[in-house]
Amino acid sequence: MVGRITHPPLLLSLALAVGAYGSPAEARTDPPPPHHMNLPKPTPPGGDNLPFVMRGSSTRPSAPTVAVIGDSVARDYAYYLAQRLGPRGVRVIDGALSGCPVGTLPLFSSLHGVTKRLRDGACPTIVVNKQQALLTRFAPKLIFWQSITEIWDIDAGTLRVPSGSPEWGRKVMAEWDDTLRRITRGGAQVVVILPLWYEHGSPHRLDEPGPSVEKLRDLYTRWAAGRGVAVVDVAPLVCPSGPPCGLVNGIDFRPDATHYDDPGGAQVAAYLESHVPALARLARGA
Repeated sequence: MVGRITHPPLLLSLALAVGAYGSPAEARTDPPPPHHMNLPKPTPPGGDNLPFVMRGSSTRPSAPTVAVIGDSVARDYAYYLAQRLGPRGVRVIDGALSGCPVGTLPLFSSLHGVTKRLRDGACPTIVVNKQQALLTRFAPKLIFWQSITEIWDIDAGTLRVPSGSPEWGRKVMAEWDDTLRRITRGGAQVVVILPLWYEHGSPHRLDEPGPSVEKLRDLYTRWAAGRGVAVVDVAPLVCPSGPPCGLVNGIDFRPDATHYDDPGGAQVAAYLESHVPALARLARGA
């Protein structure tokens, strides 16, 4: 496919890019972005452990505020939303953590045959700390939630819960319940962005064993419906024909099949504004 980079399965590359650290000290800072990520996406010099105002956003404390939580792809959404809405007076906050899930599940990553805990097991603590700081310091009215990281196996102490199994599904939904209670205590509205397929060679069918983006999308849809949480799917824009995702009208939205880049990311931000009524209202109010 023109413009498509060939890698090992992309979630493995994603783990290397955003979460497979070698020591607790390294876990405190953001790793250098690999060549396939859009380098202008900023991270403060001290790392991504605390929420921060995205470059391009309004810096007024009174500005209508949108936050994004989740993983490295969530940080892409924050970046492009800030570019679109910041000039109109909206403040966009990065509340995401590269290489961590949206909640406190301890997860493994598997990379080139090596299995490791994400950020050496630091994710549960730093996720809660960053989300609590997000609410305290910025009080967002709207929170976007994007996390594909739950596709990994779960570290259950002496046991390992396989991704895609019924027990995995139960534990992931319990984690999401906990996260939802934590981030809505200030009254914020939550919108889940369904994760996109990341690699054409990985299994997608619901009836196949093992991890699958399709299983994660299905789990999100059922979980959100049972809790009245809004869901938005950018697949009609980014991957209209389903996996494998390719060029759309000549645009390669995700050159590494995972992260957004220009100019596709700007189109995704516009799509979110037009398909999420709460975001459109907030932008108009700004």
